[in-house]
Amino acid sequence: MNIHWLKTFIKAAETENFRQASEVLYITHPAVAKHIQRLEDELNIQLFERTGKSVK
Repeated sequence: MNIHWLKTFIKAAETENFRQASEVLYITHPAVAKHIQRLEDELNIQLFERTGKSVK
């Protein structure tokens, strides 16, 4: 497990938006999505409920 994936998860959870998380973390939106996907794959669970542009 990568510490960057966890930091991305925390920021995405705080902002409830991958785009906003990417701006705060100074990474691209696709990088945020990839970090979350890899973390979900490693933990074998869905971490966010995705609805349009927001996540919960």
